[in-house]
Amino acid sequence: MTRYQTTPAFKELIESASNIPSSLKSRLLHSDSLVTHTDLIEFYKTCKPTDTLLDLIKLTKLDIPNKNISPNKPKTKEYLALMERLRLEEKEREYKRLITPSPEYETLYDNTLMGDEEQMSVAQMHKELKHQLTTIVNILISVGSVAYAIWYWTESSWGLPVSYRLLLSIFFGLLVLIAEVVVYMGYLNKIEDARVRERKKKEVKKVIRTVDLKKE
Repeated sequence: MTRYQTTPAFKELIESASNIPSSLKSRLLHSDSLVTHTDLIEFYKTCKPTDTLLDLIKLTKLDIPNKNISPNKPKTKEYLALMERLRLEEKEREYKRLITPSPEYETLYDNTLMGDEEQMSVAQMHKELKHQLTTIVNILISVGSVAYAIWYWTESSWGLPVSYRLLLSIFFGLLVLIAEVVVYMGYLNKIEDARVRERKKKEVKKVIRTVDLKKE
């Protein structure tokens, strides 16, 4: 709703109006110096203080609220409980860091890779799910293609009955399915073995030589 700020000239105009209702006068003068568009029109129609409604509006200022300022909302009990739990967890982690001796040499896999392995991000989970779905679709396409090829070939070349053709199509389809699954599982095992071997490698950083630039 459009609202207007009252000015001294506008207040004097209200005070000088004789036939203004008391309720309307109270709203115009005691509404935190803001007048609604509806009250302004009612005041103009009732008292005709100016020649036009535009002249009456010119005696006020358009109120433009600041949308960047958000009202302070009271914190809920759930929010306070969550903040308290996070604060206690942070204190517990700090205490563990104090009582746990740090290693002599910091390695690349102590903090980065181990933490990434325990907590996968949403993007990584989405990528992994997409990869698995793509693999399943490819396997189904391979199985369907082989089954259809056997079905068509047994009819055109051998002229076998439908029952034999169906059994051969199912057999070769299952054979391709097993082969695809075995190959894919072997691929996953090789990747996991490579990760384990790479994780076992320790990258140790040592200071070999120090140079004092001020002395040189």
